[in-house]
Amino acid sequence: MEQIKRCTECGRILPLSEFNKCRRNPDGLQDKCRECFSRYNKAHYAKNSARIKENVMRYKQENPQNVFQTRLKTCEKNPTMINAQKVVDEAIKAGIITRPHTCSGCGCSDKEHRIEAHHSDYSKPLDVVWLCTPCHRALDAKRRLREGKTPYGVHKEVNHGQC
Repeated sequence: MEQIKRCTECGRILPLSEFNKCRRNPDGLQDKCRECFSRYNKAHYAKNSARIKENVMRYKQENPQNVFQTRLKTCEKNPTMINAQKVVDEAIKAGIITRPHTCSGCGCSDKEHRIEAHHSDYSKPLDVVWLCTPCHRALDAKRRLREGKTPYGVHKEVNHGQC
């Protein structure tokens, strides 16, 4: 038989799966069901969004090392391009890596073009090659062609009816 619990907010009797975890409570679950807790959180954020955003910004500024570690763990679980880029951004803010002033591809300076981090493997977010924007785009275009895609990221064999 499935275990149940009463929500203190709406009074409904629901299965335990409808309650979030809470270590402080003796049963290890929140008193409000997920639906009620979600409603509470939305109302709380609507009333306090400016203060919450300010606190988040302050935390990020005061704890760059913690933010970096969190981003790194996220990227380890889900190594996507966006997550890898965020790890590099946070590593720069935390002083773990520095953005060079020259492109490792053509040698141009950051005064000529922006220097960007290129990942060949998103599961290794700190393993980057620093390239200017034109070199980065050219390297990505070569990779897309090797993968059988056009330089713009669309598969060659796909016809979208736009031609």
